[in-house]
Amino acid sequence: MTRTITRAVVAAGGAGTKMAPITRIIPKEMLPVARTPILEHLVHELRAADITDVLFVISSRKGQIPAYFGSGAAYGMNFSYRIQDDGTGPGAPVLDAETWTQEQPFVLAFGDNLIRGGTEGETPLQRLVHGGTANCSVLTRLFPAGSVPPHETILGPAAPPRTDPGPCDVTFGREPLDHTGARWVHACAARWVLGTFVFEALRACPPRPNGELYLIDAVRRWICAGNELRAVPLLQAELRFNCDNWETYHDAVAVLRA
Repeated sequence: MTRTITRAVVAAGGAGTKMAPITRIIPKEMLPVARTPILEHLVHELRAADITDVLFVISSRKGQIPAYFGSGAAYGMNFSYRIQDDGTGPGAPVLDAETWTQEQPFVLAFGDNLIRGGTEGETPLQRLVHGGTANCSVLTRLFPAGSVPPHETILGPAAPPRTDPGPCDVTFGREPLDHTGARWVHACAARWVLGTFVFEALRACPPRPNGELYLIDAVRRWICAGNELRAVPLLQAELRFNCDNWETYHDAVAVLRA
């Protein structure tokens, strides 16, 4: 049976240190691209995927976000906000949202990432949300194994990119996570669909030496326990900009200016 997903958790608590000093005044997620804040692009993306309820997990320094978006009524959606100043790592906002998700599967989106679909068909997030019944799905971008930017999180090996527009979803189990010797790899692209398994998986996962809790570490442990993950690669005409640094932000501004 196809699941219905109407809730999304937006992680938007990062300090934006790579883009200081301006991020001491304005959150990186509120910087404009094509005259629209990055985070507002995400709101429109969520609404197009039939998401109705959104929880923004933010730091206490980011009061501009609730001041701008309010209750969500202007978008026909319901917005909630949770302050998190003591969490570290991308797994922390997920744990903080456990009660709010009401034991339902949910979208997890990272608020500093801007994704633009092609001109036809479903958006990347629509494909992720509407396709399949997996407990764990992630949008991915393909990279040559030797050319993965340092800020990307590698998931596993990939077949070379296809030139046709057909579906190219991949299921990862225990063995396919090893990307040793792979020519192409899947890197996580800041949009997930997660089931309730993720909360126990995160609690069972030790933080890294820097004290941060990583979602990908918990997901890998869960897969190695015999579960599966569905990867939904971005198509060639689809774009993703990880706007946590000035170089990528300027790329987004230049490409999406039109």
